[in-house]
Amino acid sequence: MTYEEIIAKVADSLGLPKVLVNRVYRAYWKAIRLHIESLPLKDNLTDEEFLKLQPNVNIPSIGKLNVTLKRYRGMKKYFEMHFKNYKGKKYKKDNNAENKEG
Repeated sequence: MTYEEIIAKVADSLGLPKVLVNRVYRAYWKAIRLHIESLPLKDNLTDEEFLKLQPNVNIPSIGKLNVTLKRYRGMKKYFEMHFKNYKGKKYKKDNNAENKEG
């Protein structure tokens, strides 16, 4: 069954327009994404600060998306080891070098 067929089936069973069902479904996943993105997981949090967060989302019939303290520590350690010189800067081409050549 394709996404469009599922939306149509749900819309028919609820007596709602397909557009509304599609928008509600997408808004649900957008809310989950925004919640996860809003968490300050890139910061250097203490254990107490991490435990105060709610990094878990329960999705009925699918399960729980979560980040444990152990996983958070492991990923922070991994990024510190592999990306210690990366400061979050995006490197751009030197426009002056291009202008001098052309």
